[in-house]
Amino acid sequence: MNEFSVMVMAVVFVGTLLFTSRPCYRLILRSIAKREAARLNVSLQDVSFSFDQMVYFIALPTTIPTARDASIDELVIEPYYESYFFPEVNGVQVSIRTGHETIPVAYLPLHDFSLPLLDRYLETRIIDERTNRIIRAHMILHERTAQAIREEVYQQLHEDRAAQ
Repeated sequence: MNEFSVMVMAVVFVGTLLFTSRPCYRLILRSIAKREAARLNVSLQDVSFSFDQMVYFIALPTTIPTARDASIDELVIEPYYESYFFPEVNGVQVSIRTGHETIPVAYLPLHDFSLPLLDRYLETRIIDERTNRIIRAHMILHERTAQAIREEVYQQLHEDRAAQ
């Protein structure tokens, strides 16, 4: 093997690792979360959650025209990962994406994402901290949660207009 082929193999390996690490992480989270939920006799679809501790980057009610006039379809929920090679979700960021402009609006850290049932299980030592984090990470990345967060942020952005 010459140096060029070794370099190409290294680039392909790193590229494959980068492009597959997050989907594999999500797949593993889903698998472990479903297994643990079955062990606890809990349906993840029925678990209630709360995101009262969401951090907003803009003052509410806002006077920023782009944020004030944003439609719900322009709100984008993106997971915030700690690493590219070995990802671990730390929260989700909500942004407004209009054409070429992206405005960060809010951030929900994983540790502030409240799942009362998990909190109760953790307190009574039915589950450990690792299981708690895995199920929280799965739930915060779930599409149902993303839609609920999107609706909440939209409501907060348009709250002043709804009151009038």
